[in-house]
Amino acid sequence: MKLLQLSSNNSNFKTINFKNGLNIVAGLQLSEDEKKTINGIGKSLSLILIHLMFGAKLNNNKPKEKKLKNFLKEYGEFQLTFTHNNKEYQIIKDFSKPEFYINNKKISQKDYPSKLNEIFILDADLTFRRVFNCFARRYGGDYYSDPLRQQGQPLTDYYQRLTNLKLLGVDTSLVKQQFKIKEQINKLEKAEEVIKEYEKILDKTNLKDLEDEYNQLIQDKKNFKIAPNYSAIKEEADSLTKKLQILRNEIQKIKNTIERKKYNLEASNNININPKEIEALYHEAQFFFETKVVKRLEDAQNFHNTLIANRKKRIKLEINELLLELEKKDNDFNIIATKRDKTLEILNTQGALEEYSSIEERIKYLYDEIKKLTRYEEALSEFKKEKSALNVESALIKEKSIIYLEKEKTHIEKIENDFRKIVKRFYDNHGGSLKIKDTKNAKYLYDIHIEIPRGSSQAIGEVEIFCYDVLLYSLNQNLINFLAHDGVIFSEMDPRQKAMIFKIAIELINKYDLQYFVNIGENSLNEILEQDILSDEEKSYIEESLILKLFDKDPKSWLMGTEFN
Repeated sequence: MKLLQLSSNNSNFKTINFKNGLNIVAGLQLSEDEKKTINGIGKSLSLILIHLMFGAKLNNNKPKEKKLKNFLKEYGEFQLTFTHNNKEYQIIKDFSKPEFYINNKKISQKDYPSKLNEIFILDADLTFRRVFNCFARRYGGDYYSDPLRQQGQPLTDYYQRLTNLKLLGVDTSLVKQQFKIKEQINKLEKAEEVIKEYEKILDKTNLKDLEDEYNQLIQDKKNFKIAPNYSAIKEEADSLTKKLQILRNEIQKIKNTIERKKYNLEASNNININPKEIEALYHEAQFFFETKVVKRLEDAQNFHNTLIANRKKRIKLEINELLLELEKKDNDFNIIATKRDKTLEILNTQGALEEYSSIEERIKYLYDEIKKLTRYEEALSEFKKEKSALNVESALIKEKSIIYLEKEKTHIEKIENDFRKIVKRFYDNHGGSLKIKDTKNAKYLYDIHIEIPRGSSQAIGEVEIFCYDVLLYSLNQNLINFLAHDGVIFSEMDPRQKAMIFKIAIELINKYDLQYFVNIGENSLNEILEQDILSDEEKSYIEESLILKLFDKDPKSWLMGTEFN
């Protein structure tokens, strides 16, 4: 990947035109006022903007990032052009809107990371965002607190660790399997805790008593004897209940039919044909009937009225017949209902029905209580079995990981030796160490230990970061072939170490055609150019690589062309 240009449709923005090799954004001090600083003029923001164009997000919980987010929403549209695999791309982003545009094609915020992964065709375990974070540490957060925290996440973050192991050339298949198993175990343990809390509130002291009573009642129900006459009475009560249901349905059906016929009778009253009205209607249309035609209309009216009268008479007769049938059904229903009620009363008087029902109700209650008291215990038992199986599987993976480390010992030692060679460029007396070991926390399987013994310099941590980043790049230069650092990396270094960073960067540029982007303050830049470890040619190259100069004196000369922070 090679960056070409970062620009904006806001005329205040200072366009950054990138070139091959070294690219430096420098903050220079013109003001003689000692209170004026080159902080906040846009050096770090230049790298942050590149990250944002590649889909990074600002944290609303951090005041500075929230302020920047709100500022960018009102600023305008940004464009970032770059090449990758001999193809040119342009990203357009308006930070007041969620979507991105790649080569004028609209990409939703949700789909944007996947689209970047398609462009850079990375390994399935590596996303572009994580890889770019590893090779372009931006300012802020915890990106510069530890070599392994390029994602700004705690050291225990799984995906951050997975990315580092992958970039170090470690087979991560076992790591992924182990993580999946440990996540399942964690879920089981959380479920166990919840169940145990519920179990505490249950009184299990009488569980055995409940089980004994339940078993006894089951036997009692099985042996329950009902008197012969009781059985006959019960059968009669059941038969009467069925008859009542049939009658209830028939009564309702008759009522529905009566209502329908009453409606038809009412409709018949509204039908009338008047020949005078028909004749008047045709007169308005300048059409006149002959006398014999009018006579025929009167005959039709008489016929129709006779027909309607007969229909009404027939409907009234049918309604009367239905009412008589309904009265009979109601009477039958009342007789059977009275008989059924007396039969049930006899059953209740004998007590058999009540006793039998009470046994059934008590059995159901006991069953529910026993189930409630034992289901948590059963669930815990299942959890323990599943957890035990997962622990066995985890132990097997752990064993395989130890065998893997032993098998890859030569490769791991080579990685450490490469790291030490880089460190020795900064320190004459030691080269530090980089170890990949099996971890005590089995969830992550492997630990990465990076250390440079503490010497007189206060910048050991920054040197560790630079050396580790260069190591990762040298192992993966074909991924994006881009490396960047924020000027904060120079904050505690002595001048010689600052110069060594540029010397190593220039060597990588010449060897791998690397594009290296960095921002720096004027004091650090001057200190670097004064160091003897850089050749005159290298110093000239550094000076020629100043692609953007930002000055402290006037906000118009700052990156955004205005003051906002």
